[in-house]
Amino acid sequence: MNEATWGRPWTMMIRLARTEDPIFEYACHEGNYGLTNILSGARAQDGGQ
Repeated sequence: MNEATWGRPWTMMIRLARTEDPIFEYACHEGNYGLTNILSGARAQDGGQ
């Protein structure tokens, strides 16, 4: 623990929801920002935004 930054240990929790959809592995596309835009555009077309 970096005591200059953190005064005490802490924990964070993220709740996840189960889905039957296929998993998109982000690690395979690290740095591929065009893919993010493509997926955002497709979601907008589907009415997700």
